[in-house]
Amino acid sequence: MLTKSKLLLLDSDERAFLLVGAYIGHFALLEMGINNAIKTVLNLNTAASLIVTRNMTFDEKIKNLRALVQFFIYDKEKAKKFDKLAKEARNISELRNIIAHTPFYGSQTTDGVRFFVTKASSSLEIENLDWSIDEFIERIDHVRQTDNGLREIEKSMSLQRIAEALSERDIPPFGGLLALGATMLADQAESLLDPPLTLSKEDEE
Repeated sequence: MLTKSKLLLLDSDERAFLLVGAYIGHFALLEMGINNAIKTVLNLNTAASLIVTRNMTFDEKIKNLRALVQFFIYDKEKAKKFDKLAKEARNISELRNIIAHTPFYGSQTTDGVRFFVTKASSSLEIENLDWSIDEFIERIDHVRQTDNGLREIEKSMSLQRIAEALSERDIPPFGGLLALGATMLADQAESLLDPPLTLSKEDEE
């Protein structure tokens, strides 16, 4: 685990490489979690999951995951939560691309990393991007929290499939308390299943 006290013991350039590597490494775990979420929602085996996700860009994975969550997660509140997390993962990926493709060195201003960010659309722009140790740790923790939130999809889908299986079971051909119990189980299962969430145009942005 990254701690500020240990990082401050390092040379500034060594510290810069460690911080950048940690950020990119946690992003890789986030992407793996998104792959697993797609696998879980589609109920794929490992081989099929690797084939499906291997040639997708990260943005394509996010778009597909949002569509799958909309269609397959019937609990509206959970679907909204997962959709929000997926959009946040997309925002993280944009920042990760800057970090991964930008020259950097140990900052002389803070105790962290200075990135030499350039933009050249209609004119050349140089952006000052300087992250302290505290900011790096905070951003890495944000990546981790987003990853953990998306991994809850697996639990939600498992419970949903159990509920679906119970609701589809035939009521036993006998009366009394046993039949009543089976009916109650089916009713409880159906209460867990709401109609699919429909994204508004605002959510699709």
